Amino acid sequence: MKRLILVGAAALSCAGGAQAQTVTAQNPQGMLNAITAAGYEATLSTDSAGDPMIDTELGGYRVNVLFYGCDETSHTGCDSVQLSTGFDRKTPMDPARALHIAREWRFLAVSLDDEGDPYLRWDIMTGSGIPQSVFMTALRRYGETLGDAGEIIFEDE
Repeated sequence: MKRLILVGAAALSCAGGAQAQTVTAQNPQGMLNAITAAGYEATLSTDSAGDPMIDTELGGYRVNVLFYGCDETSHTGCDSVQLSTGFDRKTPMDPARALHIAREWRFLAVSLDDEGDPYLRWDIMTGSGIPQSVFMTALRRYGETLGDAGEIIFEDE
C-alpha cells in the first residue's frame, strides 16, 4: 500500500511540474520555443513598429503572432499576443459572410480590408504567464478554425 501511495505522489508531483511550464508575451523566445517544441516551424523577428513577431504556419495558412502591450521604447514587457491571418480573395468578400464567420467561432475576430479581403484574429492575454498547455490549445484551435473558416471564405470562388 505504501508503494502505491508513493507512486501516486510521484505521479502528482510530475503532473504538477508539467503544469508549471508557462509562456508569456514578456518572453518572445520562450513562446517561440513552445511553438517549435510542438513541431511547428516558426521564426522570431520584429514587426514594422519594432515589437516582436513570430511567423508560423497553421492549417496550411501563414500566421503572424503579433505582440501587444509592449513598452513603446524598448519593445519589451508585452502582455498579450494576437494570432493573425490574412486571406487574399479574387473578389471582395461579402460582409454578411464575414459576420457569419465571426458569429461561428467564439474567440475569432474578422475584419475586411479596403479590397474586401478577410483578416482573422485571435487574441491571447498572457500577462506574466499562462500554462503552456493552454497557449498550445489556443494555437491549435486557431489552426483548426483557419481551416474551417477558409472553406467559407473561398466557397464562392
